[in-house]
Amino acid sequence: MSVSIVLFTSDLRVHDHPPLRAALRASSEVVPLFVRDTGIASAGYAVPNREAFLADCLGDLDAALRACGGRLVVRSGDVADAVVGVAAETGADAVHLAGGVSAYAQRREERLRNVLEAQGRRLIVHDTVVTAVAPGAVTPASSDHFAVFTPYFRHWSEQHLRDVLAAPRAIGVPDDVATEGTPSRARVSGTSPGLTAGGESAGRKQLTAWLRHGVGGYEDGHDDLAGDATSRLSPHLHFGTLAGSAVHEPWKQPGPERAKYAYPDPIVELAEGLERFRRARGLD
Repeated sequence: MSVSIVLFTSDLRVHDHPPLRAALRASSEVVPLFVRDTGIASAGYAVPNREAFLADCLGDLDAALRACGGRLVVRSGDVADAVVGVAAETGADAVHLAGGVSAYAQRREERLRNVLEAQGRRLIVHDTVVTAVAPGAVTPASSDHFAVFTPYFRHWSEQHLRDVLAAPRAIGVPDDVATEGTPSRARVSGTSPGLTAGGESAGRKQLTAWLRHGVGGYEDGHDDLAGDATSRLSPHLHFGTLAGSAVHEPWKQPGPERAKYAYPDPIVELAEGLERFRRARGLD
């Protein structure tokens, strides 16, 4: 019986999750794993708001996996050590991971690959999970990056985005793999009043509400700094409870279906906003 590990990082969802779907195709059982990375805490990022939002995300992810017959396995410590430990316990021969873009994520990926390959196991990295377009896919002919946003955006807009994937219907997890359990938001003190709820369920609900009631007035309201006129989707995109490709999906619809949102692609708004910023500060 083959076993694969899916290491969740900044992709805390079951919808539109290529690593999870690939692992399910390749193996009879899958271990959905999240490691509470001590490196994050030592770097000073384990602040109350982040920890509370993360607790929501992990609880919601565990519930979604259980609805499919699975569960989330949570461990704490060094990521590579924790993954190797779970692989040894379960006999997993492959680890599926979303490709990251930060220097920290790339160092983590390199260390994981080295320790897994030393044991005869594979690390399989999937692009376009935490980003809609793979890093490095959009570059000019004469350089390795764009120095001006407008041509970058034009080339980005010409990219073919992958199809959005449905959530899996069934997930089999080995019975004997231990977990620490998901953290509780209620046990985190010092959070900001009105901190938004985390998790894929909350993120999908927020996106739906924004598309129905918020985006139509965004053109008039986005410069109102005191107003509550933004989507509030940033933390969900940061933790990956929503996929960039899924957020972009409504604007791929033709004709009347797209027109009902009464506003162009949010990426267009980002480009226009950056241009206004540059002009206001004499950066053109």
